[in-house]
Amino acid sequence: MNSVQPVKVFSTSGSIELAQDICNALQTRLPKEFQPGGRLILSNLRFEKFDNECILPHIENVRDHLVVIIYTHAPQIHTQLFELFHIIDAVINADAKEIMLVFAYFEYSRSDKKDQPHISVMSRFLADIFNNLGIKKKLILDPHDDHILQYFWPTADGISAVLLLTDYLKREFLTPELKEKSVVVFSDHGAADRYREVAHILNLPTAYIDKQRIGGKTISTEVIGNVVQKHCLLFDDEILTGGTGIGDADILLNTGALSVIFSAIHAILTSGKLPTPELIQKLENSPVKKFIITDSVPVKQKLVGTTKFKVIPVANLLAEAIKRNILGESLTQLYLPENVSLYR
Repeated sequence: MNSVQPVKVFSTSGSIELAQDICNALQTRLPKEFQPGGRLILSNLRFEKFDNECILPHIENVRDHLVVIIYTHAPQIHTQLFELFHIIDAVINADAKEIMLVFAYFEYSRSDKKDQPHISVMSRFLADIFNNLGIKKKLILDPHDDHILQYFWPTADGISAVLLLTDYLKREFLTPELKEKSVVVFSDHGAADRYREVAHILNLPTAYIDKQRIGGKTISTEVIGNVVQKHCLLFDDEILTGGTGIGDADILLNTGALSVIFSAIHAILTSGKLPTPELIQKLENSPVKKFIITDSVPVKQKLVGTTKFKVIPVANLLAEAIKRNILGESLTQLYLPENVSLYR
């Protein structure tokens, strides 16, 4: 075990609910000597806002502490990012011993490569900022692509909620009768590469939807694999507006599938064209039988009164990973299906 380093937890304003859940989960995981006062709670943080719209954070004492900062995607994202920068600067100036950044959702994760002229690669740019600040401990939950982890120095630790989704499907959906008629479907070839373990864990055949980028738009062309008279368990890392998922469900059902359950880790559930209530209603009325998602980003208020959504909490997973990082324990154990009970 590492030498005792008292821990304090902060979060940006959009991440408070998740951060509080993580603190609650850490209370039973982290040895008491690491918890100031014997009970870990979210640390005091207040932002003062000036007439010119600049902000100033006021934090409690963190001298010689390990400071854990929780961040996830929440409106307004650029305000949230600037809050994060302010918190980090305040913590460094207050002489914290070490900082751990925990990204339940790493912002600009999809801006991860230069795939067209004259654009930024913002995920790499953000990583460079944190590298230049000398922050060594980083945890990222399911980045859009694992190569993003390599943008950090030292390399960021990646953890995944995919086992939480497969665990739920295995326990709550895949009866012996349904398992014989089910297939794991990936939204594209990239998702097939990222989540190939899902089919192995569930012991199911696979298929994927072939997609091509035409005129700046991604077009679904055909289903590769057998989905006729099958219940399709569709997997992807993120659901934004749900348009792609609904389109994929239409293709699968038109190909002869019996039903579609769509599982995604990050549920942004936002559209620039539809108010959020209308977007959620569109998903409720869609041919997708069930949406299985996590609360890696704030979604609970958006889904009040819905029937098609099952939300799997990630606070226990993040808390377990934070605890293991602090105590010098293996994170690899969290990738083993038999260990999902550690953070279910």
